[in-house]
Amino acid sequence: MLAVAGGKGGVGRTATTLGLAAAAARVGYAPVVVDANRDCPDLARRAGGGDDGIAALAGGESLSDAGASVDGVTVVGARPEDPPDSYETALARLETSARPVFIDAPAGAGPDATRSLRFASRTVLTTRATERAVRATEKTDAMARRLGAPPIVTVVTRTQTVGPATRLRPALTATIPAVDRPAWRRAGHAYDRLWRRLAG
Repeated sequence: MLAVAGGKGGVGRTATTLGLAAAAARVGYAPVVVDANRDCPDLARRAGGGDDGIAALAGGESLSDAGASVDGVTVVGARPEDPPDSYETALARLETSARPVFIDAPAGAGPDATRSLRFASRTVLTTRATERAVRATEKTDAMARRLGAPPIVTVVTRTQTVGPATRLRPALTATIPAVDRPAWRRAGHAYDRLWRRLAG
């Protein structure tokens, strides 16, 4: 499981989650994306899928029934009223999946963010090329390492330059250019290149 995480909102976590999953689907994988952002659960809306997947999966439904298929990606959405234990149950069910699972993690360092990282084996750090965003992402980097989900890549969104993100510790850094929405579709070539680097 890969957690797509960042220290603050608006840095492109959801677009990166969907973009990487769509890139994996284009080369024959059957990826799953999970919205673990209780503060702003908008992954399903942005992908064009249903928003009740977390509750359904936690309630015992199959992944094919709980998720919506969008561009070859199974989207497991969430709602603000979903209780924290439903995320625990749903993520635990996906932990043994043979399919690539991408978790759209919430920003910050609270219980919701740590939950996502505890279930993940690796982290994709997502940031903007600003000093403020990178400082927040440095905290996410440290937290991910402490929780056993070390970052494998830094994704710097809406730019073609890395800027202060060079300070972040993952050896691999990628940039995603500024594009019109939906960024995960419009920047598909950049996400394809990144997926090839991660999977290769």
